Amino acid sequence: MMVSKWVIVSGASSGIGNRTAHTLLDEGYGVIVSSRNEEKLRQSFGDNENCIIIPWDLSQVETIGDYVEKVKAKVEKVHAFVHSAGMDYTTSVGRIKLEKMTDIFGLNTFAPIMIIKELVRKKMFAEDSSVVLISSLSAHEGAYGKTIYASTKAANEGFVTTAAPELAEKKIRINAVAPGLVMTEMVQKNMDSISQEQREKLEEGYRFGLGETQDVANLISFLVSEKSRWITGQTYIIDGGHLNRKC
Repeated sequence: MMVSKWVIVSGASSGIGNRTAHTLLDEGYGVIVSSRNEEKLRQSFGDNENCIIIPWDLSQVETIGDYVEKVKAKVEKVHAFVHSAGMDYTTSVGRIKLEKMTDIFGLNTFAPIMIIKELVRKKMFAEDSSVVLISSLSAHEGAYGKTIYASTKAANEGFVTTAAPELAEKKIRINAVAPGLVMTEMVQKNMDSISQEQREKLEEGYRFGLGETQDVANLISFLVSEKSRWITGQTYIIDGGHLNRKC
């Protein structure tokens, strides 16, 4: 494998994670891709010699140490870690279930924190490395039924802010990206289930149109690269002007 820098991308079987992994591969990085869906990973990356496939259910937070050990068996150092794996959860406040809430926090919040912890503890981050967590616009804008999902993302942003000075001592940058509505497979299914009138009203809130996965992958690629060497502890909202729309 003719690469000098390795990046871990979780949630790489679809959506933003998949597009990010392919973008980084095109830019010459070696990429370790993970997801629960091994079949999709192999369909998408199986022929790329600069890609290492490690299927893993990161929602099983107690196995994170084993996961990082498996990564370590493949590569000595990682240049970056991008956490795109995540679960959505839509319910009203009065119907929140503790078990479901624990699952969502497990994958969306606890898993990336534990991966970072293990990579630091095992001294696997290369010097001048980068961490990028995928947050969500829902952490910045009220949306019915999204309280728990938004809370997991807001927690990630809080971790980014407070972990940044500590990680800086180890030459590790950490930032978050908070996308608005991006046309992933999941979003497309949701869009297909609503009326044309509802869709048009939704699209009116995005003056530059709905987002594409490549829009987000481009920003993640920048934050992974040395071009962003002076940036840490930040959350970048990327939403096509949605939060700045006229009310």
